[in-house]
Amino acid sequence: MRRLALVLLLAALAALNGCAYSAYGLYDDQRLMDTITDDKTLATSIKTALMNENFSGGWSIAVYSYYGNVFLVGEVPQNMQGKALAIARRYKPRSVTPHWFSPAKSDTSNFALAASLRTDLIGAKGLSSTRIDTEVNAGRVVLLGVVKDDEEKQIAIRTARKVKGVTSVTSYLMLPQRPGKAPAEADAQTGAQAGREGVGERELPPARTPAQQPAQATPPAQPQAAPSQPVNI
Repeated sequence: MRRLALVLLLAALAALNGCAYSAYGLYDDQRLMDTITDDKTLATSIKTALMNENFSGGWSIAVYSYYGNVFLVGEVPQNMQGKALAIARRYKPRSVTPHWFSPAKSDTSNFALAASLRTDLIGAKGLSSTRIDTEVNAGRVVLLGVVKDDEEKQIAIRTARKVKGVTSVTSYLMLPQRPGKAPAEADAQTGAQAGREGVGERELPPARTPAQQPAQATPPAQPQAAPSQPVNI
C-alpha cells in the first residue's frame, strides 16, 4: 500500500516532455549552490528559446545542465535536430550533448515506467546522496545528473535495468568536478531489445588536400582475349 502511494505521488510530480517523461531526483545534489543556480539558469534559458522556436508539445526537448555541460533529450524530426543544437550553442555552454530518441512503441506507458523507475531508484541500497534526473521513452531510459562516485553510478544503472518494462539504459551520470570540466563520454548500458539511442557530436577527420591524396597505382594492362572459335560437332 505504501509503495502504491509513493508511486502515485511520484507520478503526480513527474514532468511531461513531449513523448518522454522526466522525473527529478529527490536527493542531495553534489554540486555547489552557485553551480546549481548557474546550471538552472542556463537550462531554463535554452528551454525557453526552444519553446519559442516551436519545440513544444510532441517535439518537446528536455534540457539539462551540469557544470555548464548541456544535454538535450527528446524525440524530434531529424531535420530539426541541428536547429535545436544551434539554439543551445547560442548560450555558450561548455558542451552540448544531444540524445535523440527514434520513434518507437512500448507496452508500458512512459508515465507508469517513469514512476516505477523513480520508486526503485529511491529505494536502491547504497544510492543515498545523489540527484538523478531520468527520461523515459518507449522503454528506453536515460539517466542524467551528478553522483558521488563510480559505485553509485553503477548502482543507478543496475537498478534502472531491473525495472520491468525497461529495454535499454543510457547513462550520462557525472562525478563531482570543478565547474567547467568537460563530461566524460556517456556510459551506455544496452538492454535486451534496444541499444543506445543518443547521437553525440563527432569530429570528422580533416579532408585531405590533393597533394595528400595517395597515388593510385595504374593497373597493368590486361591481355586481349582471343575471340572464341566455333566448335564444330
